[in-house]
Amino acid sequence: MNKVRDVLEARCPGLHASIENALLEAEARYNAQTGQAPSEFLLEHTRRTAAIAHKIAAMEGVDSFLPVLVAFYHDAGKFHEGAYHQDRLPEEEHAALLAEKVLAGFGLERSDIDSVLESLRALYDERLPCIGPSRIVQDADRLDKLGALGVGAFFTKATLRGRGLVDALVHTLSRELTYARSAPRSMFTESGKKLALEQAPRTIAFFDHLLEQLESWGIASFECHSIVLDEDFRTRDGAVVRGMEVIIAMLRACPDCEGPLALTHKREQGVKCERFTARFQCAHCSYSSETSLCLPLLA
Repeated sequence: MNKVRDVLEARCPGLHASIENALLEAEARYNAQTGQAPSEFLLEHTRRTAAIAHKIAAMEGVDSFLPVLVAFYHDAGKFHEGAYHQDRLPEEEHAALLAEKVLAGFGLERSDIDSVLESLRALYDERLPCIGPSRIVQDADRLDKLGALGVGAFFTKATLRGRGLVDALVHTLSRELTYARSAPRSMFTESGKKLALEQAPRTIAFFDHLLEQLESWGIASFECHSIVLDEDFRTRDGAVVRGMEVIIAMLRACPDCEGPLALTHKREQGVKCERFTARFQCAHCSYSSETSLCLPLLA
């Protein structure tokens, strides 16, 4: 992390600490307002994303300053006013507004500030061209969810939300498997694609082994369903690609009465993505549960 910090410090002394403190304060305020235990998950994710952006920039042969700076701000608006998506304004828009207030005070040139703001807004607004730093940060953010890093973050987030192992798998494993399966198609840079092809199979292999072990030891039994959306999808670069696969991980039977579970699903437009929701309903008792995820954004 020293290399990443030094990238910012060399151009804007004090900026790195300013951003990190803002991230810590935002998460602390959110935790206080929601009654959650103290955590630094947002800062740690940001640090990892910035480090990966630095690596991709080096692999691509470009200056890492702007990608690292955009990476440090990319989630800075997640807990705006101590809430999460409360005003239905994308977090990247709040991040851009925050960055604009801060960056001029650290002597950053107007052209660089504009590049940061455009890149942050391009992370969510599909009407804007995804170019330059935003492509690298998009890839870095997705790569942080793959491989050993992604698995570690999965369980850290589950713990922060008070979920046990099986509960976490029921509610969020579908997202991890779907994103891992689509990861190479979601990368904008050649370096990102290369890294995704290395890391995505490791994510899938880990969770496959975990589910096998849970079943063999009689703890829980899961099955995975592949739902193929056989339609055209438009990439951020304007191309049209056919088909997308959503992986739904669900219990084989009702945890309350062991009755059969019916799987239904729906799609609806969310704040900044198309959301896919799968619902599990027992045929014999009142048990029901659901999991939801944003459909992967294809590059």
